[in-house]
Amino acid sequence: MAMLTDNLLLKGASGTFGKQFVFRQRNGKTVICKMPKPYEKPPTDKQLANRERFSRANTYAKAAIADPVKKQYYLAMAKPGHSAYNVAFREAFHGPEITKVSVEAGIVTIQVKDSYIVDNVKVESSGQIRPATPGKNRREWEYKLRSSEKIIRILAYDRTGNVNTKDILC
Repeated sequence: MAMLTDNLLLKGASGTFGKQFVFRQRNGKTVICKMPKPYEKPPTDKQLANRERFSRANTYAKAAIADPVKKQYYLAMAKPGHSAYNVAFREAFHGPEITKVSVEAGIVTIQVKDSYIVDNVKVESSGQIRPATPGKNRREWEYKLRSSEKIIRILAYDRTGNVNTKDILC
């Protein structure tokens, strides 16, 4: 990808050139890329799942920037060169990740990370779902085991509706 800075002929250009190059505008700069080609093989299951995830993140980001309060929130979190849409899209595309689970003296400690904020962590056991207690930074959560609980499922949620689960044998 080539970037043009002070080229009077191509400054502000966009579109295709000779079915070989594409001119785009990104952060006030003209970018030249190769012409995209259609993918000729049938998509795999992983590709289809990723397309669905991408579509869901796009829908969330568009709705988020349509709401003035959410747009200001995402603008405040945006780094230079990124828009509120970029930040909202990233938050929706990358869900929470359960990184570590430890069980000591009947207390389950759950470490969860997300690109921004983990909204909620719950524990499912024997068909019942109970909340975990957040730590001071909302990256570490605790749950007190009941004596009958041998297998639990941990559910981590973020603000955008993403859910990650992990099954644990206690």
